[in-house]
Amino acid sequence: MLSAVALVAVPQASADVRAAACATVAVFETDGYNSGETLSSWRASAFNQNPPAGYEIVEVPYYAGVFPVVDAQALDESVANGAAELDAAVRRYHAACPDTQLRLAGYSEGAVVAGEVLEMYANSTVIPHDKLSGTLYGNPRRSFGDGGRGGVAGGIETNLPTFLPGVTMRGGRDFGDIPVRDVCNENDGICNSTNMITNLLAFANGLYGYAAGDHAYVLNPAVDTGAGLTLHPQAPRIGYGAPLPIPVGTPWQIQQLLGGASPRQAVVTARDSVESVLPASVLAQLQSDPWYQLIAAA
Repeated sequence: MLSAVALVAVPQASADVRAAACATVAVFETDGYNSGETLSSWRASAFNQNPPAGYEIVEVPYYAGVFPVVDAQALDESVANGAAELDAAVRRYHAACPDTQLRLAGYSEGAVVAGEVLEMYANSTVIPHDKLSGTLYGNPRRSFGDGGRGGVAGGIETNLPTFLPGVTMRGGRDFGDIPVRDVCNENDGICNSTNMITNLLAFANGLYGYAAGDHAYVLNPAVDTGAGLTLHPQAPRIGYGAPLPIPVGTPWQIQQLLGGASPRQAVVTARDSVESVLPASVLAQLQSDPWYQLIAAA
């Protein structure tokens, strides 16, 4: 629905913008938990407050929920609705401005929403791929790759298995030939979630970092472009090293292969162990976080 797309005060875009007003690059923004409707993370960014010449900003609000009952919409419904709003906004803009480059930029849960639409476009020809790109910050569905000192890591949805209705952990993504830039902090356990079975301390460090502010980013999709990963190195919050040299996948990977309850038990074991190494103040702060609530619900 057109009414669902908000336009910022700086160079504005709309779905029915005339060709003469078309931007060189239109950036479609989706935000994270508790900010999906207000886009407060994006609005606070220097990029939004002073976008480069030739850029248009299109805000796409949606309800960003994760945890059932606590949130009006759980993760699956929230992402599906946000993706529908984003897809509609992109299609409308492209119909009016077929030569404009379309960049889908998401932060946190908004990265899941943007990634959903980018992957859909990667598997279709509804919009030419050479007109599309993406920038994803703190992406819970970052595919497995460089995790820094803790070894291979991906988003938290590549680590946690599914055990709650309406909160499906879907793993990483394949964007095909669409260039998508993942931007992730090494201590951010949402996008850099190390295998909790083979490197518990690195996993705990990610939770600590998330609680301590390492899920915050300088949001600038004019700079963070192209395909691949930008992993910002950080001094660890707690000491950890390389993973155990054993061929064991994450609980999410085990669930994909075997199903059953054992992956959930691995989360319980990791949770109980993590609670023994994290400071009480950090644990207290995590109690209100929806991703940690999933871990606690195991």
